[in-house]
Amino acid sequence: MNAEVAAAASRLCTACGMCCDGTMFQIVRMQPGDSPAELVRLGMKVRSLNGEFHMEQPCAALVELRCTIYDRRPSRCRLFNCQQLQRLEAGAISEAEAAAVIAETRGLVRQVRDLIELGGLREDGQALAERYERLMSTPVNVTLEPEMVPVRRELELQMQNLRVILNRDFRVPAAQG
Repeated sequence: MNAEVAAAASRLCTACGMCCDGTMFQIVRMQPGDSPAELVRLGMKVRSLNGEFHMEQPCAALVELRCTIYDRRPSRCRLFNCQQLQRLEAGAISEAEAAAVIAETRGLVRQVRDLIELGGLREDGQALAERYERLMSTPVNVTLEPEMVPVRRELELQMQNLRVILNRDFRVPAAQG
């Protein structure tokens, strides 16, 4: 990546943060060479599942869309470039075009988060998909809470839209990742 593209990528990343804030991912698997103990010392939420370590999302090191452990971040974080960055590097889109996609998507994320809160589930530090699933798995009593029916419908629709956008424009297909 040349210096001009790297600078643009840095600006885009610090305007986005969706790969770290629990929007795109629920966990980040540790790789050989990553030190779970060091990450815990840095304040990260590291867990072990079936003998594999992973970092929980949202990332504890993300503060105001900036990584506070950038020079010591795990391997997967170092290697990850979302589709917006890949397209920028390939010259398929401009920084302004990527910024517009990011801004639009972040607006949809805010809408989903607001609908989750309107549905009665406050922000609790869990990844967005976990919060969504937890809320949607709780039945609504239509007699006692008729106002929740349209909220749930809108939330389901907007979460579906968000998933499509994240898969199409941000997440890297498994064959590439």
